[in-house]
Amino acid sequence: MVTTDPREASCATTKLLLTYVRAQGGDGAVARVIEQSGVEYTVADLEDTSRWISHDSRLRLFSAATAVVGHDQVMTEVGAAAMRSDVRSVIVPMLRASGSSREAYRRLPAVIQHLTSVSVLRVVTSSPGAATLEMQREHEHSRLDCDYAQGLLSAVPTLWGLAPATVTHTTGPGENGEVCRFEVAWIDSVRPSTPRRRRRSEADLVALRAQMHELQVAAADLVASQDVPTVLDRIVHHAAMVTDAQAYLLVIDDVDGTGRAVRSTGLTEEREAHLAQVLLSDEPLGDDAVVVDVASSRRVHGRLVALYSTGDGQRRRSRELLEAYAHHAASALDLLTALEESRREERRAADLLALAHDLAVATDSVAVAQVLAEALPQIVGCRGSTVMQWEAALGSFRVVAAAGLEEAARDVVLSTTFRADQIPEIVGILTHHGPLLVDIRTASPVLQQVLRASGSQSVVVVPLLAGDELMGVVTAGFSGFLDGTGQHHEALARIAGMSDQGATALQNARLLATVRHQSQHDALTGLPNRLLFARLLDEGLRGASGEASTAVLFCDLDRFKHINDALGHAAGDELLRQVSARLRGELRPGDVVGRLGGDEFAILLTDIDDERQPFAVAMRLVDALDEPFRIDGREVRITASVGVAIHSGTDGRGDKLLAASDSAMYIAKQSGRNQVAISGEALARRIVPSLEAELSKAAGAGELRLHFQPVVDVSGTDDLTVVGAEALLRWHHPRLGLLAPGAFLPLAEEAGLVTDLDLWALDAACKQLAGWPATSDRPLHVAVNLASASLVDPRLVPAVRAALTTYGLLPSRLHLELVESRSLIDLPGVIERMDELRQLGVRISLDDFGTGYSTLAWLQALPVDQIKIDRSFIMQLPKHGASLAVVRGVLALARELGIEVIAEGVEEPEQLAMLREIGCELVQGFLLGRPAPELDQSRPVVGG
Repeated sequence: MVTTDPREASCATTKLLLTYVRAQGGDGAVARVIEQSGVEYTVADLEDTSRWISHDSRLRLFSAATAVVGHDQVMTEVGAAAMRSDVRSVIVPMLRASGSSREAYRRLPAVIQHLTSVSVLRVVTSSPGAATLEMQREHEHSRLDCDYAQGLLSAVPTLWGLAPATVTHTTGPGENGEVCRFEVAWIDSVRPSTPRRRRRSEADLVALRAQMHELQVAAADLVASQDVPTVLDRIVHHAAMVTDAQAYLLVIDDVDGTGRAVRSTGLTEEREAHLAQVLLSDEPLGDDAVVVDVASSRRVHGRLVALYSTGDGQRRRSRELLEAYAHHAASALDLLTALEESRREERRAADLLALAHDLAVATDSVAVAQVLAEALPQIVGCRGSTVMQWEAALGSFRVVAAAGLEEAARDVVLSTTFRADQIPEIVGILTHHGPLLVDIRTASPVLQQVLRASGSQSVVVVPLLAGDELMGVVTAGFSGFLDGTGQHHEALARIAGMSDQGATALQNARLLATVRHQSQHDALTGLPNRLLFARLLDEGLRGASGEASTAVLFCDLDRFKHINDALGHAAGDELLRQVSARLRGELRPGDVVGRLGGDEFAILLTDIDDERQPFAVAMRLVDALDEPFRIDGREVRITASVGVAIHSGTDGRGDKLLAASDSAMYIAKQSGRNQVAISGEALARRIVPSLEAELSKAAGAGELRLHFQPVVDVSGTDDLTVVGAEALLRWHHPRLGLLAPGAFLPLAEEAGLVTDLDLWALDAACKQLAGWPATSDRPLHVAVNLASASLVDPRLVPAVRAALTTYGLLPSRLHLELVESRSLIDLPGVIERMDELRQLGVRISLDDFGTGYSTLAWLQALPVDQIKIDRSFIMQLPKHGASLAVVRGVLALARELGIEVIAEGVEEPEQLAMLREIGCELVQGFLLGRPAPELDQSRPVVGG
C-alpha cells in the first residue's frame, strides 16, 4: 500500500513485534494489535523489512501490543528477542563480528541507524564489563520505546553465550532536549563450553543467511528508486546494511551525462572532497579502506569505499559482501539511467511536437527565433542557446533570441557583434554552410570571451538554410568538452533537425511578412496604402485623449497627368517616389503618410494641441512640393492642393474625417490650386453620436455580456434534452442599462466595430462552454453569431484556433451562425473562408433560413452543416398550411443533403407538437428556455 508516512522507523522492529505477539497469542492477537493501533497497514506491510513507517505508527503498535499481551514487560522482551531472531538479523553478524561485548556496544550506534532515523545512540563510556550509552530522540520521550531499547541492550552479551546484561535506565536533560541514559553491566566468560560453541556456530549460520537476505533487501530498495539522485543516496545509506564500516564514500564517474557525482555517509564535506580527489587520482586510500568497483556487465559506473577504524579486522571479511552489493548497485544504476533516458526521449518527443506547433503559429521572424532558442535546451540538453540572424550588408551575425543564459551572460551575448572579418570561424560557415564545433581552448578571441561569459566549454553551431541562402545560425552551449564524444554527435543530429524546422518556419515568417507588407503598402512608394491608412486613422482617433486633436491632410498633385503624357509613366513613377520622400521629410517621426492611389496622398497628424498646427504643416508641404524635382537629368516642377480636416476628442469617425479633408482639397483646387483649404463645421461632435465612442470601449470596460438560449433535442418520445445553446450578445450600458443587440449592432456595423464585438463574443462563449459539465453522451455545443464582415476578416480563423486551443474544446462543439443575405453570397472569399473553418472542425450554421434572399441553390453553393428555419415560418404553425409546407420541404431537402435543421422561435406547445410530428429534432424558443446569463442544462419543462 502507498502511504504518506515519513521514513522514521524500520519495519524490522514491527516484524519482530508481530512475531513475539504471534508466539504469545496467535494470529488473532496480531490482528487485534493492528486493529487497536489504528495504523493503515496490513500484516504483510509490517513484516516487510524493506519498508519504513513513522515513529508515531511504531509507538501505537507498541502500545497496542502491550495491551493485547497483557503485561508491562512486553517491549523489553521484544527488544531482547532481536538478538535471537533473524528479523533484520544483519544486526547479529555486525555485532558478533566485533568479537566481544564491549566492542559490540561500541558498534551499536552505527547498527541502530538501520532501525530508526529519528533516534541517535551515543557511547559515553566503555570499559570491560560496563558501558554508558545515551539516546537522543527527535520526538517526545516514550516509556515503551525506552523499554524496547533496554531489552535490546540487555541481550547483546547473549551473542557470545553470556548472561544478559543488567541495564539501568534514567532520563535527563541533554544538549538538544531530554535524553535517555543507559548504564549497562555484564560478566564476560573465559571460554564457552562445547554446547555453547555449537550454538554460536548455529547462530552464525542463521546470521549469515540473514545477512544475505539483507543484501537482497538492499538491492531491491535500490532498484525501486525513482531517479538517479535517489539511488545514489540509497547506495551509500544501504551500504551499512551489509557491512559495518565507520563511513562510506561513493564516486560515480558520470551521472546520466551530467558529470561526476560524489555521495558519502559519516564524513565531513572537507573529508569527502579530499578522499574523492585521492580516489580519482588513483592513489591508495590506506589499509583501513576497502575499495570496490560499482560495475555491471555493461559498464563501470565508479567506485564504492568502506572506511574502517585503524586495526579493525572487520574489513577483511567485508570485501566479498561489498563487491556483491556494489554489483547490485551498478545494476540499479543501469536500470535507472536507461529509465531516465527513456523519460528524456519521451519529453524530447513531446517538446518536438510542441516546437512544431509553436513554430507554426509564430507570426514573425523574431517570434520564430525565440521559439527555437527556448526549445533548444529542453530538446538538446544544452546549457544555453542563441539564434543569430545573418546580415549580409554588414557582414555580421546579430543575436535575435537567447535562452538559458544568466543575465550577465545574456548582456555579453546580445552586445557582441559577430563580424566575419574578426571571427575566422564565421568564414567557414559562410563558405561551407555546414555545422561547426567551437571549443573554448581553440576558439578565436572574440568567441573565447563569449564562451567564458556564458560558462560554456563547447558550442555547436548549425546554419539556418533556405535552399542555398544562409538566413542565420543556431548555437547550443555545453558546460563540458564535446570533441570526440558521443554527446557531440547526438547533439549535432538533434540541432540539425531543429534547424531544418526553424529554417522553414523562418522562411515562412519572412514570406508572410512580405505578403502582409505588400497587402498594406503601396508597391511603388512603400507608403501605407488606403486600407492601412484608414486603419491607422481609426486607431489614432480611438487612442486620442479628450483634449487633443487629430487632423488629416489630403494632398493631390496638380496636373500630374501632364507629367505622364509628356515624360512617360516611368518618369511619373519616379516623381511619385520623390514626392513621397519629400513629404516624409517634412513631418514628425510619429506622423503617417499614405498613398491612397494615383497622385493622391494623405497625412495623419495626431496629438495636436493647437488647431493652427495642421494648417502650418499643410502650407509647409505645399511649399516643399513647389521646389523643383530632378528626373532623368531634367528639372521637373509640380504643385499640390491640400485639404485639411480636424477633429477634437475621441469619438471621431475616420471615414468621415478623410472625406472631409477630400472635400476641402477640392475646394483648394477650385480656388486655383497650389494652396490649402480647411474643412469647416463638418467635423463637429454632433456628426457622430457619443454612443459610438462608448461602444468602441465597451469590451475593454467589461460592459459586454453573453446570454445563452438553450437548443433542445425533442426527438425522444418523452424526454427533452438540452444539447447546446446560442450565445446572444448584450451590452450593459453604464447609463442606459442592458441593451439588446438591435440597439447597438447596426451602429457597430456602421462604425466598423462589429468584428471586434464578434471576436469578443467568440472567445467569451468558448470560455463559458469549457466550464459546462457534460450531462449526456452528446457534448454540449455553443453557437456564436457572426456578421458578414467578421467572416472575411483575417483575424477570424486565428481567433477560432486560439479559442479552441486555449479552452481545450473539440472544434465540433463550436457552431458559427451566419445570417443569410445577398451581401453574404456576394462577398469575395466567403466560400473559401467557410471551407477553411470547416477544415478546422468547426460547424457552420445558416441563420434565418428562408427569409428574403435564400434559394434552394444556396444549400449547394454554401458549405454549411446546419440551417435554422426562421421564426416567421414557425410562428404560423400549425394552422397556416403554406408555412407547414415550407417547413416540411426544408426538412426533407436538408435530410437528403445531410444538413442538420433547427427550428427557432418556438413559443407555443402546439408549434412544438407539430414540429415533433413532422420530424424536426432540434428546436429553440421561449417555450423551452429564455436567454439567460447561465445555461440551464436541466430537463426543459414546456412553458417553464
